[in-house]
Amino acid sequence: MSSTRKKSKQIENEHYEIAVEDWEAYYRFGINNINKDIIPGDYWEISELILLGKIVSPALEKATRVKINITERPELDDHWKHEDPDNPPMAVGWMEIPRSDDTLIMSCWIPSRSFRHVAISVASGKIKYASVFGTKLKWRRGKIFYIRLSAYREED
Repeated sequence: MSSTRKKSKQIENEHYEIAVEDWEAYYRFGINNINKDIIPGDYWEISELILLGKIVSPALEKATRVKINITERPELDDHWKHEDPDNPPMAVGWMEIPRSDDTLIMSCWIPSRSFRHVAISVASGKIKYASVFGTKLKWRRGKIFYIRLSAYREED
């Protein structure tokens, strides 16, 4: 009797080191004209910090530049209370290298109560490095498990 067993593919993780060179900010507030099932409420607001830089490690074949979008998410403010074993969090963001582009786009969500602290640190020039841990890019895409912003590069 022959048994065929599918090999479970282990997801590979990667630690990305980014040197932050510049930053931008984005803000939008207005009337919510989107489906209320997607975005509840009458208004829609988004605040975003955008860190621009270069990849220090690992060397990527498809990209050398990085754009990190940091968005506040009020629903993460009580993140320590999340104890739903049937629905564990899967990531704090995603990343991709769009086709015909050499920039790695990373989008991360942080609690809204932390956003102001991060924005002040970025604006005052205190954030020089970003360390991002997530899945190794596969088909130019991946998930982000954590982000660390600092004046110093994280040591291996």
